Amino acid sequence: MVIVPEGYGLKDNNPTTLALFTSRTKTTTIMSQFKDDRQTGRYILWGALALVAIIVFFSSFYTIRSTERGVLSTFGKMSDTVVEDGLHLKIPFIQSIKRVNVQQKKFDGHENSYTRDVQTSEVDYTINYDLVRENVSKLMKNVGDDYHNRIVVPFVRSAMKEAFGNFAATEIVENRDAVRRAIEASLRQTLDSNYFMNIQFQLVDIDFDDQFENAIKEKQVAEQNALKAKNVTIQVEEQAKQTKIKAEADAEAMRIKANALERNPKLVNYEAVQKWDGKMPQYMLGNSVPFIDIK
Repeated sequence: MVIVPEGYGLKDNNPTTLALFTSRTKTTTIMSQFKDDRQTGRYILWGALALVAIIVFFSSFYTIRSTERGVLSTFGKMSDTVVEDGLHLKIPFIQSIKRVNVQQKKFDGHENSYTRDVQTSEVDYTINYDLVRENVSKLMKNVGDDYHNRIVVPFVRSAMKEAFGNFAATEIVENRDAVRRAIEASLRQTLDSNYFMNIQFQLVDIDFDDQFENAIKEKQVAEQNALKAKNVTIQVEEQAKQTKIKAEADAEAMRIKANALERNPKLVNYEAVQKWDGKMPQYMLGNSVPFIDIK
């Protein structure tokens, strides 16, 4: 039962009057709820707009480290200009930034090559290089991230085959650095200097066929034995020379002494006196005296 409040203008609880009152009450309640919901919707909308504004604000800034360079893209199209290190601005959702590490690159690789005398070699190598920083954007635009496998590796393979083909296997074993220098010089000439610089190449290991390596070892052993024998021969020859020189010196001394004795016979007695130890002999024949005619 609906009670009509006093002052509403009705003196009884007529059904028609009660229905009209109930309808007005429901309308007032719905309008009040609609106002509350609209106010809540405004809060949600403002909150969403504030969140979007914060995201847009922070998306407008980006940083590039000192070990990086940036490539800016607008609607997916890369710019030719390289972004230096530091704090920068971009248009959110329209522009994007790609960071490229420009620290020195180091890659290890493995290749098979043939020598001039058709010996198979398996080679482990290391290559170091720097990217030309001011052309990083062109490198990314024209080649992409996989520049090492697409550009560097094919040129390394070509330079190694050319260099190894100019040397015999024994020459490579004896002078590996000459091969390394030849490969490095070729890479510095062939790799695009617009993209790569400070190229350094190292041969880590060269593995030949087992039979060839055994032959090299046997040759080295034979050379060492030959050198040892040669040294012995030289030593014997030197000793013979020394003996000959000593004999010639002794003969010359004897010749000089003989000439002196021939010119002065009394020198014999003088030599005997020089060698006498001051003791008289225990046995003498007759009245002989060891030294005579010393005047």
